[in-house]
Amino acid sequence: MRVVFCGNPDFALPTLEALQTSRHEVVAVVCSPDKPMGRGKKVGSPPVKRRAAELGIEVLQPESLKDSGFLHRVAALDPAALVVVAFRILPRALFSLPPHGAINVHPSLLPKARGAAPIHWTLIRGEEETGVTIIRLTEQVDAGNILRQERVSISMEEDFGSLHDRLAALGAQLLVETLDAIEDGTQPAPLRQNDSQATTARKLTPEDFVLDWTESAEALRNRIRAFSPVPCATTQLDGKRLKVFRVEPVATETRLAPGQVRCRGSELLVGTGSHPLRILALQLEGRKRMSVEEFLRGYSISDDKKLG
Repeated sequence: MRVVFCGNPDFALPTLEALQTSRHEVVAVVCSPDKPMGRGKKVGSPPVKRRAAELGIEVLQPESLKDSGFLHRVAALDPAALVVVAFRILPRALFSLPPHGAINVHPSLLPKARGAAPIHWTLIRGEEETGVTIIRLTEQVDAGNILRQERVSISMEEDFGSLHDRLAALGAQLLVETLDAIEDGTQPAPLRQNDSQATTARKLTPEDFVLDWTESAEALRNRIRAFSPVPCATTQLDGKRLKVFRVEPVATETRLAPGQVRCRGSELLVGTGSHPLRILALQLEGRKRMSVEEFLRGYSISDDKKLG
């Protein structure tokens, strides 16, 4: 099957690579335009564009997905389907071009976590299960009929980085299986989503990364997991930004006010709205990431200090 692949970030790479080794043909890749990135604001390309160039695949980077020249080019490529992974909202003029429409890899158990940040919000909410859903795109975001879905469990030790990689690999597998079944005529009838069970996974804002120590220990741990290892949940220590990568609950009767810290040897506790948390890995502004033991060897924290 001839496909045009639409995607930008690292999450999309396993699917692109799986397609390249499948019986299907990626005739072009569609990415967002290059843009300034990072502190230096150097112009950078999406990871999918860089990988497509290595694979020798034509790359299209339209400013607008409704541009007539771009739509004519996609039509001329004669794809049987579009494959969409972590991309922009597609207009009907684009997703209706191929006979099999646009097939999307979404990292949640739709209709749960519809939106821009499903993995993050799944972890923030402390979900114990998630998965990957393959849908056909419609004009309503993430509401298309389900072609395939597979569940995975989430451990409390899992963070965004590990869950992201697991779901990216699973999505690649399920997408190729779906295209195979469509081409072979063995794809089961799609299932409608139950809109009454839908939850949202809105786009993240800078405020979402800031830790509020008045929240419960469980809620704080989930937020820290959701943003580790990048972009990382943050707080303030001595007027400097402190990134917190890993914490664990503490079995102790010690009572600390929200944000209050206490050092016990090589251990650093912080108070929350419920019971304390033990910080395990952190990074103070201007320094590298390190274990709390390494950090405390070079930084003194008195018990009257507070985070936040």
